[in-house]
Amino acid sequence: MEQTLTVREILNIKEPAYMIPMSISADNKWLAFCLGGKAAGRESEGVSMAVEGTTQWVCNMETGHAFPVAQSGNSSWAGVWSPDGRTLAFFADIDGKACLWLWDSKENGLKKASALIVCPFFGFEKPIWSKDGKDIIVKSLPPEGLSADFYPVTDEDILLSPDHKPKVFHSMSDRKAGSNIDDDTWVNRYRAEISKINIETGTSTLLCSGLRPVAMELSKDGRSLAFTSCTGEERMDSQQNNFDLWICSLDSGDPPRCVAGGIRMNYGLTFGWAANHSIYYTTSGHLADGGLWHVDTYTGKVELLYKNEKNHLGHDYEPPKPFNDGKVVLIANDKLWCFSHDTGGLEEITIKGERIVVAGFPVTDDDQILLQTHNPHGIQDGFCRVDLRTGEETILIEEQAGHLPWYESGSASGENTIAYFHQDADKPPALKVFDLLTHTEKTIELNQINSTLLGTSQLIRWKTGDRELKGALLLPKNIKKPVPVVIRVYAGSMQSESIRLFGLSQTKCDNHQLFASRGYAVFLPDLPRSWSHEPADEITKAIENAVEALVKHPDIDPDRIAIIGHSFGGYSALVAITRLQLFKAAIISAGVANIISNYTQFDSWDPDTTSNYGMIEGGIFNMGATLWDDQDRYIRNSPIFDFHKIETPVLIVQGTRDHICHAEAGPMFSALKRLNKPAQLVLYDEDHHQSSWRHENIEDYYQRVFDWLEKFL
Repeated sequence: MEQTLTVREILNIKEPAYMIPMSISADNKWLAFCLGGKAAGRESEGVSMAVEGTTQWVCNMETGHAFPVAQSGNSSWAGVWSPDGRTLAFFADIDGKACLWLWDSKENGLKKASALIVCPFFGFEKPIWSKDGKDIIVKSLPPEGLSADFYPVTDEDILLSPDHKPKVFHSMSDRKAGSNIDDDTWVNRYRAEISKINIETGTSTLLCSGLRPVAMELSKDGRSLAFTSCTGEERMDSQQNNFDLWICSLDSGDPPRCVAGGIRMNYGLTFGWAANHSIYYTTSGHLADGGLWHVDTYTGKVELLYKNEKNHLGHDYEPPKPFNDGKVVLIANDKLWCFSHDTGGLEEITIKGERIVVAGFPVTDDDQILLQTHNPHGIQDGFCRVDLRTGEETILIEEQAGHLPWYESGSASGENTIAYFHQDADKPPALKVFDLLTHTEKTIELNQINSTLLGTSQLIRWKTGDRELKGALLLPKNIKKPVPVVIRVYAGSMQSESIRLFGLSQTKCDNHQLFASRGYAVFLPDLPRSWSHEPADEITKAIENAVEALVKHPDIDPDRIAIIGHSFGGYSALVAITRLQLFKAAIISAGVANIISNYTQFDSWDPDTTSNYGMIEGGIFNMGATLWDDQDRYIRNSPIFDFHKIETPVLIVQGTRDHICHAEAGPMFSALKRLNKPAQLVLYDEDHHQSSWRHENIEDYYQRVFDWLEKFL
């Protein structure tokens, strides 16, 4: 029997944790980075589902020695170096509760900074050091406790309240006038106090309470803290999040104050302090104007500086970067922009060749900025330095490899150093350290894997109208005749961008080398959408065009094609198998077959978290109307009404704790069973995506997938 990659081997791969930025010490000696993983169970107070199982690591960039700093914790994350570069502050649940911990790089010593329970939700919500290094600002446990996103839900919680009394729900909000806190809303996952911890005494000072803070940033002089507080979705029919911008003093004792309200952002990250105590921010989301705004924190004046439909400046993660001379640097639409506060003009700073701008590092005082770039045609990633006064560009690194941006835990910049994760379709992530002074590079290997089992990648290109599209194809080694292929679909996603990621995936739970080592090709096509309010038609056309291009490849067997999709990808795959008779097997994971039932889904344990109105009407499904406005549209875009046309055997996989669509899998299976179609339903006591699943369940899932493909493909 030929050797294949095991699921356990892939799950043991060390890869960067999602959206937990790296940090380089001030002396350019130490790198802090976080690796993804899976904890034994969500048992620690203050640990959210977004960071569960992560591990905080440090690396001596001179010696290349890398190691975890909190081995006894289930979860540790968000390490940030002190101003003097000696001490790492990070969050960990070493004692069963999430707290702030300190690691001393000179003494290799670890200590708890405070017994205060911290509760950041996202990985990018990091500890913030004061300028003098004596205090650290954190999000801490509110008196009313945390939302279900921090705790496991028990069977008892689903039916009864903790005191076993009946639960009562109201369709109309009971929120009192003037209150911005609603007891039953998904945004309460962000509810927290903001506290300042003195690292010498361990005592804490309350800075703010009663809000839902997300992103925080210290002013240039270190005396004030700005933060965004999430107020929820703007409308019931959209997924547009709104935030208020607040500031509080660290030393005056003045109460926090809101300086700008109703800001449209997706994550509340895109704001930045200028040296004159003003704040710049951009808006993002499908209802946002994409403009550049300015707040004078002294006068309270809020003004729109720039808005242009052709140059939408919205970005989910990249904040404006103000300079001392009145310039503001922005990264948007894959380009680098410079706004002059004095003239009110916006200018594009041209990058050489066909490269696009992915991300930018914090600017230096001499009008220079470091950029991450990507060349989609040459499939090269790299770094360059741009002088904003002259526009002169210096290419530092350019290589055929996959780099993740800083906000996806992929890179960091120090005074003289760039550190980044380097990977390719057949190369697991490794750390690289680049010296900006000598232009020399060092590689720090974190993984070992049998490369003889790994497939290789290439691009397939095709045209739809005047638009060129691409697909990432992973082929197994030593092909002697055309091979079966698994096509992964997710409508609206440009999946070809993953061609330089290990296994064509950012997460190891979806690593496609598992398929390649078993003789299957894997195809990830670009599947653009026109947002016409008819998603099924758009999906059908996009997948049909992609398959037509795929089967022209000489190494692909056109008679042995399987399709797989997760979440909206599961919906995409269901649309495909009801409308296209091209597939010999299908795997539907956390999919939606009935838009009507998913639209009206209700769960007593968290009714607002599971309200899918925005997702269906104006979000990713983009129906553009309520069910009662256009019932026919909901029916014709719900694959379940066409299940009688399915000729493909369907494996249905579902996590029962999935708050988005757990109720869809059962009716899907029942319908196929009544129609006498070959199908199998597998339920796991897990959440929405496999990245949060227990390893034994991921192994079971893949074994069933491979058995299904072996049987029907």
